[in-house]
Amino acid sequence: MNHLQSAGAKLRALIETGETILLPGAHDPLTGRVLQRMGFKALQCAGWMTAAHLTTPEPVMTMTEQVEAARRVAHAVDVPIFSDAGTGYGDPIHAMRAVREFEAAGIAMVHIEDQVFPKRASYHRGLEHVVKLDDFLLQLEYALEARRDKDFMIFARTDAGNAEGGSWKEAAKRARAAKAIGVDGILPMTRNRESVERFRQEYPDDDLVMLTTTYYNGMHPEELRKFGFQMICYPLATIVSSVAAVTQLYRGVQETGIAAMDPELARITREEVEAAIGLPEFWEIEKATVESASQSYEGKTNAGYEGAEQKKVAGGHA
Repeated sequence: MNHLQSAGAKLRALIETGETILLPGAHDPLTGRVLQRMGFKALQCAGWMTAAHLTTPEPVMTMTEQVEAARRVAHAVDVPIFSDAGTGYGDPIHAMRAVREFEAAGIAMVHIEDQVFPKRASYHRGLEHVVKLDDFLLQLEYALEARRDKDFMIFARTDAGNAEGGSWKEAAKRARAAKAIGVDGILPMTRNRESVERFRQEYPDDDLVMLTTTYYNGMHPEELRKFGFQMICYPLATIVSSVAAVTQLYRGVQETGIAAMDPELARITREEVEAAIGLPEFWEIEKATVESASQSYEGKTNAGYEGAEQKKVAGGHA
């Protein structure tokens, strides 16, 4: 991250351009680096995704585990990272420490939500529970107070629209209350078109940045922008699609004994990974130092990477 400008300042500058900001999920440094190379200007390190990566449910994942995951991604890229900070991991004093830890890790922004703490695994089945509004506001007030960098951003997430005994009217009430105490933005947990429409009916305000989540086959960013959402994140898509690809590949191995993949796609993907991790730069350094006496690298590749039946093409790639 460019230390001449804090991560939070970079994200604020991006928001101020007025453009719609897509935040794909990055649960590890390689994913983050690849997504940055694709041109995405900001990324999300989501709690569900981090926990799955660690093979644990999100409700029992610790603050330090989430901070460390987000830190590794942030240190691998030059774009700002938005991280899930759960409920703040306890009482106001815990929320204050969480804010300082995320800030020190180079994160640009977190959201703090109004679910109960400790979080319950039942929310993954749609049984969501939220704390009293006053308790939520107290958590946010102390989180805001804890900031050392004025540009570090804190969004208020409300799950009240989906909670047991909750409503979208209550979600709107909480959004306005959080806005009144100075949060930088609002994340209502709207998961589909119906919930987006219901929340905006209750909360037509347009004077604060709004973030929404979207899932597979969801609304187009242009549609979401018409509803006032400038920031759009994809909290499950990256890891679920990754597992889907791995599952498909190795199911083929079980059935046929072959790790089947289109050779051209395999080559392109391998070269993208090599570029993302910096191999071309190291090759150039070695050519100037320890490999200076070797013949040219031109046309060199490791045979067999993309398949035994490779055909030579221009540049020596298979």
